[in-house]
Amino acid sequence: MDMIDAHTHVGPCRVFDLDSSTDDLLSSMDEHGIRSSIVQPYPGAPNPSEVHDLIESMSKEYPLRFFGIASINPHQDKELYFNELKRCVQKLGFVGVKLHTIGHAVNPSGTDGTTVFEAANELGIPVMVHTGPGIPFAAPSSLQPQLDKFPDVKVVMAHAGHGIFSGEAIAMGRIYPQVYLEPSWCTFYNVGAMVDVLGPERVLFGSDLPGNIQIQIDTFKALGLSRDAEELVFGKAAKELFQLN
Repeated sequence: MDMIDAHTHVGPCRVFDLDSSTDDLLSSMDEHGIRSSIVQPYPGAPNPSEVHDLIESMSKEYPLRFFGIASINPHQDKELYFNELKRCVQKLGFVGVKLHTIGHAVNPSGTDGTTVFEAANELGIPVMVHTGPGIPFAAPSSLQPQLDKFPDVKVVMAHAGHGIFSGEAIAMGRIYPQVYLEPSWCTFYNVGAMVDVLGPERVLFGSDLPGNIQIQIDTFKALGLSRDAEELVFGKAAKELFQLN
């Protein structure tokens, strides 16, 4: 089984005082048997374009081990946002974009939040959205207007409500078939409910941070899923969603 970590970061972060290197990712992946990671800049990256370039170089140096997700603060001129995202997707081969509701202070239903969905719709890529801490912007239900407006844009709710709002995330997934849940930092009971309600094909293993990898693996393993279901949550679902080649 090829494990894919759907939510990882590289580079510095001035919002959460974090910093992760390529070696940090590789060593943690090797330690836990992870074949590939989907990598994005932290929301507090001083220069996200430089981190995007780093991710591309990582994907070239370590083929099939790293795939990129762009993370760009949308509080700027729309043309600048579109140009950087198009560069990431069309030139660097990125497979998605992140809307970080708390890290970028973005209302997902506001004007700048709409820019993210418009760009993703045009480029045919999924949007990963931070949910959980940071309400009201990070509430899963805050995405409802965009889910209605952009039914063809697949949305990954990162942290799947982070436990306290996981019931709301599951409810949104029940209503909107384009919603996927990535439950890093959620409890065993939260994750089990997600798989029961939405099916393993719409729940993605993700760690967020290297120190959380083993916890997330153990959480999914403790559910006692069938082999086919484990293959979906640990990689197959992410491979299909992000069209990883």
